[in-house]
Amino acid sequence: MIECQGLSARHGTFRLAEVTFTVPTGQYGVVIGPAGSGKTTLLETIAGVVPATAGTLRLNGRDCTATEPEARGLSLVYQHAFLFPHLSVAHNIAYGAASSEQAEAVARRFGADALTGRPVRALSGGERQLVALARAFARRPAVVLLDEPFSALDPRRRTIVRREVRNLHREWGLTTLHVTHDFTEAGLLGDVAVLLDEGRALQWGAPEEVFRRPASPYIAEFLGAENVLAGTVRVLAEEAPDWLEGEPAPIAHGYRAIEFTTGALVLYTVGDYPLGTGYAVIRAEEIVLSLEPPAGSARNRFRGVVAELATLGALTRVTVDVAGVPLVASLTTRSAKELALKVGTDVTASFKAMAVHLC
Repeated sequence: MIECQGLSARHGTFRLAEVTFTVPTGQYGVVIGPAGSGKTTLLETIAGVVPATAGTLRLNGRDCTATEPEARGLSLVYQHAFLFPHLSVAHNIAYGAASSEQAEAVARRFGADALTGRPVRALSGGERQLVALARAFARRPAVVLLDEPFSALDPRRRTIVRREVRNLHREWGLTTLHVTHDFTEAGLLGDVAVLLDEGRALQWGAPEEVFRRPASPYIAEFLGAENVLAGTVRVLAEEAPDWLEGEPAPIAHGYRAIEFTTGALVLYTVGDYPLGTGYAVIRAEEIVLSLEPPAGSARNRFRGVVAELATLGALTRVTVDVAGVPLVASLTTRSAKELALKVGTDVTASFKAMAVHLC
């Protein structure tokens, strides 16, 4: 377990400020955030390289806030590997290993066994990263800290090594905290996601929850939400909303039917949000485009005109102008071709009430 409660630290002029989150024992945590947000400083504070100035750090239930780095029972892999240049690859991997057998077995799993006869200075950036990972896991630590560990690897090797890291994590019941800029990687690997910015943890929880229900418009935009709309919130009357049957409480588990107005558009959703101003977030993949109004249960349907198409491989993002409000939909390129979409095409954009998140 990695448990940070109000953890603070200072590294030069940068300040890590009252960071709180928990990665339960045996789970995989990912830390995401913009450059300079303090992700590496957070790992170094957990590792003891940077001393904490306030708060508490518990590793597997033990207070390690002031514990020496070598006594914390963890391994830290930096983005730039930081191998011992005076040691061979084999001796780097064996350094601190649980046993020589363990070092050899882990080297094979990462494909670093083919490098053991070479000097460190002769390695490429990707090869150095393989050796650094093998060295870290050969210790079989209880906690693993990974700082952009796959950044130097080519796409094919990155996929293989990422899978192996996840396999070792599961097989050995490790607790892992991994810094990444790759949102796809965060979703594939993480059980817990921590969003860091300017030294503060803005939100943490299950990756799906963080991505689908961002706590602020800033977080939504950082995480790639294409539709973040400012507007006003009005809670509908206490009778059941007209698109649902039955009483609101049992249907929405205590949430209320809400009307959200942004420009000339009126959206409908279900949630628990106060009256007044706010933001509506709709992810592009939640919006369905059709040439004619579709049949179905989607409460939000708007007629508009295609203003822009951007195709990247198998996906096409379509911007639809709806009464002056741009809505961005994401669909397969094949679907876009089947609909014969082009700038100026009249379409219907539809999405369900539950696809609208208010923050």
